[in-house]
Amino acid sequence: MSEMLLELEKREKTGTGYVKKLRREGKIPGVFYFHGKESIPVTVLRKSLQEIMGKESSLIDAKFANGDKRKCIVRNVQFDPIDHSILHVDLMGILMSEKITVTVPIHISGTPAGVKNEGGILQQMMREIEIECLPNDIPEVIELDVSELNIGDSLHATAIQAEKFKIIGDLDRTIASVSALRVAQEIIEEEEEEAEEPEVIGKEEKEEGEEEK
Repeated sequence: MSEMLLELEKREKTGTGYVKKLRREGKIPGVFYFHGKESIPVTVLRKSLQEIMGKESSLIDAKFANGDKRKCIVRNVQFDPIDHSILHVDLMGILMSEKITVTVPIHISGTPAGVKNEGGILQQMMREIEIECLPNDIPEVIELDVSELNIGDSLHATAIQAEKFKIIGDLDRTIASVSALRVAQEIIEEEEEEAEEPEVIGKEEKEEGEEEK
């Protein structure tokens, strides 16, 4: 996996006003934590953080102002629900000799035979997967070829060649499948109906509340 340098500054202050000021200056508040020790409030440059997040999976050299360097990974990022800007970041320090659990993206390649020859539809159910491994063994991305899939065929997590890492969770999970056009449309319509249900319920509850008022 790639390694990148991220410069950190210790954050002495807290509070909503101070945090908003940091963001206006192009900085993102965060915390650095390591093996149960007390977390360190930090700030990072938004631009530098965005560059790291643009990579599929990155092992980071976190450099503090005093010159101290520590290996870490991005454990969690909070985004603004409206404009999707970065609000906060959690950085987890790691030991290169200890296994960690990370999420890695799944990329599929090739055109399935069922799509090319029979007019089927390829559907990708999983776009990332959780694995456990040593930091140096974290793959940038997991590539899977779907060229051999015909209509009715599926590709499961068991197809992943996990020599240097362990897959977390059920290996029978479906990553991708090829369906006939009619079947695929029915699945999409069902998913859309399920997604709409909470909105209808919420609307009804709101109307009931207004009536009570």
